[in-house]
Amino acid sequence: MRQGISFTLTALLSGLLVVTGCNRSPSSSSTEQQAGSAGHQDAIPVPPDLKVTVNDLVHAVETLDIPKILATYADDFRSGTGRPKESLREVLTQLQKNQVKVQVEKTDFEQASDGEAKLRTQIRLRYTDTFRDLGEGEVLVTDVLRHSFRKEDEHWYIYKDQRVATYREGRFGERSPNVQVEVPVQIPTTPDYTVTISVQRESDKTYQVMVGNYLEDPGFLPPPDIVTALPEQGPLTVTLTRNPQGQGEMVRITVITEDGSENWVGATTVSKYVPGLSTEEDDEAQLDT
Repeated sequence: MRQGISFTLTALLSGLLVVTGCNRSPSSSSTEQQAGSAGHQDAIPVPPDLKVTVNDLVHAVETLDIPKILATYADDFRSGTGRPKESLREVLTQLQKNQVKVQVEKTDFEQASDGEAKLRTQIRLRYTDTFRDLGEGEVLVTDVLRHSFRKEDEHWYIYKDQRVATYREGRFGERSPNVQVEVPVQIPTTPDYTVTISVQRESDKTYQVMVGNYLEDPGFLPPPDIVTALPEQGPLTVTLTRNPQGQGEMVRITVITEDGSENWVGATTVSKYVPGLSTEEDDEAQLDT
């Protein structure tokens, strides 16, 4: 697989107010923003100039106007994994290079005052990647982030963010299986945790499963911890060892479909985020479905 696309986008999404074409519509309580397709609901009073800042940012993101996007981030910005503002430029440049479709799906202000605000943002990315000899396939990433704003010199800036949830799915080949993955709602205090993988099977096919976990933003994408066959009946349950720091981490699953001659005829990759033990505040950490 081209790790340059799939790994970098998944690892560096934190810090971006971006996402791609979406197949689900905003909730009935949301309204369309002038800047794009982001559903926006004001449950609390929001300063008018902050609304303008967010609307302009959404438009800049969906058109990948890099200078305007970066202008909304403070010079001392740090992502939830400690990455600086310059990392945003690298990711945005890569989005342009790989023709990633970008769309902001939904924004909700959680807190807002005259000088501070928190914005919960649901974003999506859609792009084409390749998997071994199976060729190209579509990858869809849905990410939920919390952006912290502050006002300086009459301007609003994002100075930090926090990942709330991530779901990434890629499908390759003619027989890419339907996969469901269950992970904990949060990293446990125990040294390990279980992950359950369910696959919609075809009677004449067998399935190989690879499972691994890694820190939210590692230096490199590690190999899977577990490689095994899917049981003939029922889901597969595996045990993963959490990182000792209790930080948020990604669980990545690859399910490969094989025909009777052990030829690969399809593959599905799924990544889900498991929030860490210590977060800025409690959160349900679930995607809006």
